Amino acid sequence: MSKVVPMKKWLSTATLFATVAICSLATAHEGEDHSSDSAQPALSAQGKRVVSTLEDYAAAVQSADIAEIEKYVITTDGFSSLEGTNHDAGWQSYRKHLADELPMFNETSYSLSNIRPYVRGDMAFATMEYQMDVTIKSDRFDGGEHRVAMKGKATMVLSKSKNEWKIRHIHTSREQAMNSEAAGNAH
Repeated sequence: MSKVVPMKKWLSTATLFATVAICSLATAHEGEDHSSDSAQPALSAQGKRVVSTLEDYAAAVQSADIAEIEKYVITTDGFSSLEGTNHDAGWQSYRKHLADELPMFNETSYSLSNIRPYVRGDMAFATMEYQMDVTIKSDRFDGGEHRVAMKGKATMVLSKSKNEWKIRHIHTSREQAMNSEAAGNAH
């Protein structure tokens, strides 16, 4: 009898793992169609709205206008951002981060590309690439300015409220510096 119990436990555990694995495979590709037939998958209407929100957010960041940026994000403690080694929990923390940083930015170019949205109900996430080129004006640099060029990958989580998509979470992962000037910048 003692040999049957371990076999039952093993079968139960194996069944549980198999079920989780199958469900994970089944749901891993529930988002937008990403077949290899086309370079850019066909987007649903909500997928297009998510992409539009993210593109508008990028334009707002490029404009360095915090009031414009606020139109595209959740402005509560429900917002978070992971940028390099910096973590902002809540919109007020990220707003302060922007308020400290954006006035130093000049000649800013910020863009998102290869945006791949995955939408389920009132929640969505998108993976993408970002690129930012900016001249930072500060007395900390010789000559008072420093040119930074950076690019990387990002994931953004959005939620829909009152029929509008808003960014709830931003996570960026910077690629190695594009030039030697950017090597010392933490994000």
